[in-house]
Amino acid sequence: MTGLGVFEYVKLAIFYASWLYVPVAPVCVWLIVKRKGAFRAGAALFLFCISCLAYARFVEPRILLTAEHEIALETCGASSGAVRVVVFSDTHNGLFGNAMPIDRIARRVDAANADFVLIAGDFIYFLDPEKYPETFAALETIRAPVFAVLGNHDLGLPGPDFRTALNEALPRAGVRLIDNQALRLSNSKFTLELVALSDQWDHRQKLSLLTAPQSAPRVVLTHNPATIKDLRTDMTADLLVGGHTHGGQIQLPFLTCAVTGVCGDAAYGLRAVGDVQIFTTSGTGMVGLPMRFRVPPRMDILKIHYPSCIETGNSF
Repeated sequence: MTGLGVFEYVKLAIFYASWLYVPVAPVCVWLIVKRKGAFRAGAALFLFCISCLAYARFVEPRILLTAEHEIALETCGASSGAVRVVVFSDTHNGLFGNAMPIDRIARRVDAANADFVLIAGDFIYFLDPEKYPETFAALETIRAPVFAVLGNHDLGLPGPDFRTALNEALPRAGVRLIDNQALRLSNSKFTLELVALSDQWDHRQKLSLLTAPQSAPRVVLTHNPATIKDLRTDMTADLLVGGHTHGGQIQLPFLTCAVTGVCGDAAYGLRAVGDVQIFTTSGTGMVGLPMRFRVPPRMDILKIHYPSCIETGNSF
């Protein structure tokens, strides 16, 4: 691994120290069986607490869920359209060995029969560039076109800046990186504008792409959904897709919301800010602590549809 600091070694210590659960849990069970009163109650409480931590460390990070979402866009097209889009993000391969493997994600994505795939950044977490080919090779097995942007950890915010290495490695795995680009995607079922913005923290977002006249419903891909706060009144978007939040990663009632300030459907799911719908995916990997609790790794299927301008009586 590359660029590790003191805090990263502390995180690794927590990662490996979690294996102490294996010898400690049987001791707790023995105390519960053999002792009585407050000693038994204390051992039971301690076992419950460390078992929750063990679940968050060993079990939940390996649960990969799929969720489907219906999204109706108000902007019309030349004809009505429907598109099936798979979204995932924040794989964070590198520091923690219990991060969801890319090959499992790729198999699940390919089985979803998407029209195209969007990856909302943060591919790595202190991953040595020499390991990029083997880590991301499975993405090449996805049959649908794959479009992606980089996230703050990919750009060294924090950690080493590996954007150059990722811009070389990911296209070899069939991923088209489109930061600060606008594309027109079309087939017999749909026509969409896809606008991809670079990460908000890097302060290089080409927001002017959103001032161009629309000729079809517009989907915006970026890493951090907080980008919505930077949009001006002269910018247009129908749906903004992002990640970054991890859904809270360790979701404790009231506490996670109070500490992170990212709550409810702003942490994961679909919401609206003004005329823009925002979908935030909760990611598959981890940063900070090698745990997920009540937020399993997830890939999302967005079933997007929009009306015909002829049907609505509107026009571009």
